[in-house]
Amino acid sequence: MPPSRPARLDPFAPLAPLAAALSTPPLPPVVALFGDDDWIVSEAVRRLTAAFRAAFPESETSTYDATGGGVTEAVADAATVALFSTNRLVALDATELLHARKLTADEVDALLDEAAEAGPSERRVLERCARKARALAAAAGHGADADPHETAKKVTGRVRRSERAPELAALLALPVEEGEATESALDRLMDYVTRAPSGDNVLLVHALSPDADHAALGELRRHPHALLLAPDGEARRERLAQLGLERTIERGLAVDADVFDTLTERGRLSARAFLTELDKLCDSAANGRVTAEAAARLVVDERKEYGSDFVDAVVKRRFLDALKVLERLLSATEEFTAFRPFGKGEAAPARKGPKGEAAFFPLLGLLAGEVRRILAFKAALAEPWAQELRRRRADYRSFQDRVLPALRNAPPGAPPVPLDGHPFVLHKAYLASFDWPLDDLLRTLEGIAAIDRGVKSGAGTGRDLLESLLLQLHGTAAR
Repeated sequence: MPPSRPARLDPFAPLAPLAAALSTPPLPPVVALFGDDDWIVSEAVRRLTAAFRAAFPESETSTYDATGGGVTEAVADAATVALFSTNRLVALDATELLHARKLTADEVDALLDEAAEAGPSERRVLERCARKARALAAAAGHGADADPHETAKKVTGRVRRSERAPELAALLALPVEEGEATESALDRLMDYVTRAPSGDNVLLVHALSPDADHAALGELRRHPHALLLAPDGEARRERLAQLGLERTIERGLAVDADVFDTLTERGRLSARAFLTELDKLCDSAANGRVTAEAAARLVVDERKEYGSDFVDAVVKRRFLDALKVLERLLSATEEFTAFRPFGKGEAAPARKGPKGEAAFFPLLGLLAGEVRRILAFKAALAEPWAQELRRRRADYRSFQDRVLPALRNAPPGAPPVPLDGHPFVLHKAYLASFDWPLDDLLRTLEGIAAIDRGVKSGAGTGRDLLESLLLQLHGTAAR
């Protein structure tokens, strides 16, 4: 039975022109892909890569993100003739590159003051300031080739320093040596985008929700591109219904009319969260059918707080949300349950456990275990032998197929990683290792140990001490 609202929106329909471009030689030097949902963008990249491989069976692919030297390596890959394959597709995640950094008035003032103090006679200092000015403009989303006066007005206007626009324009207009003109990652990418000819290789640039007025977007859109966007909540619901219908058909299941409406009526319109919940329903489907009653029970169950909900909020660095979950858990009248149920069949009944404040130590133990797991992944991925594994974040499928086997076959002496547990749990810790700075992980573990000592010595209550740690972490993350 089809869903109650017709799923008219195929989220991947805009990929057809790109798939055709990636299947027909000579290949365009660049194709671009922009979307507003991380799962949809990742899936679109996977589908385009599959279309490329189908068209060129002896080709090779590589992936990079725009951090560190990722742009330099991606552009070098795309510009190099493949020695052992016919064609090459290079996927570059340019999300960070196409998000304009927020500038401060102090940055602009410091740069212009340095240039003013140097004076016309100190040419080398002025050239260095000119390069800094270009980098500052690029960070704000303005290309190096834009009009210096217009760029200066926009940059200084953002930080309420419009009176200094002429000084910044003069710096931007200064010529710099050719070797220094493309020192920023954005300039390197744009230089390739504007100069590269058609041929055997293609650079696939993709980004999640780039800034609409970013200077680089106009140049990228001159090449074949696709926009995977949903303009409003209704379009997002239709998009999820289409994804849900596709997923249930793939698994050979029928679906009741109201299932997709039930899963989206709470306003949770992320494809990843929607498909995770739908997969739970598919795993427990009886007689080959996903029922509306099962979806309703799942939604009701989501309202109950679990220990894993608190840990997930901390892992995702949503510390204020974690405080709210902590409050509800320590005020609950039901027995503490560590993990939200998942899998086939009815959820196993919760074991008798502590209630309210008595649930504090089990909760602290869950958090400590997860932070240690994240730290172990971070340590392993920092090793020289894991360079390829840390180049970009692997999705769940790639994590199972590539990252886990590599970690299980780590060379002797490598930091141990706790690999017991479901791959889904391990994948969450793996992803979190990219988001957590090492200092924050160490600070959190030290804080947990201090809380344990503080409660046992009577220095404070567990609730107060844990809340204090979460507020400290929130303050650190906000800086």
